[in-house]
Amino acid sequence: MILVLLGTFPAAFLRPLIDIESLCKDGTISEEVIVQNGYTLMESQYLKFRPFISPDELMALYQEARIIISQAGTGSLIKGLKLGKKVIGIPRLSRYGEVVDDHQLEILEEFAKQNYIIPWRENSSLKIILENVNDFKPSRYISSKQNIINYLTTYIDSL
Repeated sequence: MILVLLGTFPAAFLRPLIDIESLCKDGTISEEVIVQNGYTLMESQYLKFRPFISPDELMALYQEARIIISQAGTGSLIKGLKLGKKVIGIPRLSRYGEVVDDHQLEILEEFAKQNYIIPWRENSSLKIILENVNDFKPSRYISSKQNIINYLTTYIDSL
């Protein structure tokens, strides 16, 4: 199963769905595709849409998924990484009205540089990405959260 996560930002994010739908039509994707679509509306005979999913059910879908295709928000990406999943990240872009700024592009590039995810950039072919996904070995995700907490604690204590 492929799990697609578009996030819950109140703006449509059709770009990935158009390509995924096309690959389902031509038989490139033959497995079940479940889409957490939030505010993105689209008709499809191939994709199963779920606008909003409870945290417990979402975790079960993450665990079941063979591949996760996600908007490049840190929460969605990191959840897949912690489970050791193959994650394909695609950024929402401001020029298309999908988000207010291009922070997801920065997140995508940093996570790709760390070899955590496969980046799906505008000039990339999802078909080629999917042909090579089995060869991708993501780096083990290492959180820097505790380092940030320690830094902030030290700083606050020094005041």
